[in-house]
Amino acid sequence: MTHVKDLFNLGGKVALVTGGGRGIGYFSAEGLVEAGANVAICGRDIHGKLDDAVKKLNNIRNNCDCMAIKCDVTIEDDVKQMVRIINEHYGRCDTLINNVGIIDMRPTKSFTVNRWNEIMTTNLTSMFLCCKHVGKMMIKQQSGTIINFSSENGHVGFSIGTTAYATTKIGVIGLTRSLAVEWGMYNIRVNAIVLGHMEEGMMETIKDKDSILYRTMGDQLLNLTPIKRFGNIDDVKGSIVFLSSDASNYISGTKIVVDGGYTINGGI
Repeated sequence: MTHVKDLFNLGGKVALVTGGGRGIGYFSAEGLVEAGANVAICGRDIHGKLDDAVKKLNNIRNNCDCMAIKCDVTIEDDVKQMVRIINEHYGRCDTLINNVGIIDMRPTKSFTVNRWNEIMTTNLTSMFLCCKHVGKMMIKQQSGTIINFSSENGHVGFSIGTTAYATTKIGVIGLTRSLAVEWGMYNIRVNAIVLGHMEEGMMETIKDKDSILYRTMGDQLLNLTPIKRFGNIDDVKGSIVFLSSDASNYISGTKIVVDGGYTINGGI
């Protein structure tokens, strides 16, 4: 029997977080580092936010080995190169966090096919590519865990026009469940985190009561959230560390809903 503190210890583990330069991605990486892991973060440009982020990560604890990798996760050759760099530097990858995503809120009747395809590629194809190529490394290791970020938008309809985004986020669940079955024989676990209304990432301005986002829907969203607050960085970090650790060794193909109870309360 393993002591519970050891179950949550990520010492010696290596993780990759896509879009780790800011927001949800950065705080996911921060939680992993705090739990003992070394983390690679990727983005389209390593200069600026990504460089600053990896410097902060390396300062969290002594002997931390974090790195930034330039990668457009919608381009397969970029993803292949990123995996080569991780393999050469660390020799393994224990956890993949698929965080990259964009949203466009507009009525479906005015949505162009080009914009639809861009959201599909950024939110879903990129996730497939990272799972595919990092998964090959995990299959060789005969171990690994993959965590895909979904959203309540894939489960609850909104009148503000999020059809393309919602379609990708329910697609994430299908990808997650299918890979969990396909790769379970290699001791690879695949799970999804379904985020609600968070104070970081795409909805970060909602924490400001004077912002347009809060004035438009803040009170309404809080009224429909049984836990009367928006999600914060600790809610993200706790979920990420749990699903990355041995504490969740028998959990695969499921979704952890981090939304304060919003979706079970009916949504909008």
